[in-house]
Amino acid sequence: MDLKFTNLGGHMAVAVDGVDFRQPPSEELGATLRQALWDNQVLCIRGQNLETAEYLRAIQIFGEPEIRPEIPHVEGFPAVTTLSSEDRDVHGDGKRLVAGANWHSDDTFMARPSALTALYGIVVPEVGGDTQYANMYAAYEALAEERRAYLDTLRVVHTMKPARGGLVRSRSIAPEILAARPPSTHPLVRTHPETGRKALYVSRNRMDRIVGMEREESHRLIDDLVGHAIQPEFTYRHKWQQGDIVIWDNRCLMHKANGDYPEGARRFMKRIIVAGEVPV
Repeated sequence: MDLKFTNLGGHMAVAVDGVDFRQPPSEELGATLRQALWDNQVLCIRGQNLETAEYLRAIQIFGEPEIRPEIPHVEGFPAVTTLSSEDRDVHGDGKRLVAGANWHSDDTFMARPSALTALYGIVVPEVGGDTQYANMYAAYEALAEERRAYLDTLRVVHTMKPARGGLVRSRSIAPEILAARPPSTHPLVRTHPETGRKALYVSRNRMDRIVGMEREESHRLIDDLVGHAIQPEFTYRHKWQQGDIVIWDNRCLMHKANGDYPEGARRFMKRIIVAGEVPV
């Protein structure tokens, strides 16, 4: 393999050139890319030009794709969902929707939340539309030892329906989908199954309350942790290039999408969620 790795964010995020996912990936390539992801939390694979089947095959080297029936998907490929500048809130007021505009980790409301997210930039705007990431390993490790010990004891109830007002609008959810997704309770600090490192596990729009606390007190603590984690020393902002596949680890990151591209500019992505495990 003739791969070239380039550090993107100083303390996190790496790009790799020399991968051609039009060819079935070898076990050796899969092991190399997985290790790069565990080491850097965000992995950008440059210069891809793939059919949907090739994209799906490639991402399977990272784990089992998950099907999310409530999100629009590519016809014939239920595990490959789409994110588009044309998206509208069809279950709400029909206005433009920028999915993921709040700082979050994907699908924390599930009993087994997603491990990884892969996003393939088919069409990217020249200006805006970046994705930002916060390193929750680093944010946790920067806290005082006494505070880390306290946070280690806390568990949080997560819900599919956004648990609080005042955040950026998100996709409205049909009642039958909500009924099929009961709340889940997860630790506020989780241990990564591959690296053994601890990370804050925060997704503000899904966190209903901390067990043993009132909601208002819970939200104050969660807001404080988010504010801490999104300081510049813990974050990386990805400027998309057409053909990028960016894979990130939801177990040790928060992320957010920026809808700041000009009106009329196009942005189209294909997304695959890799199934995860019960957080511990």
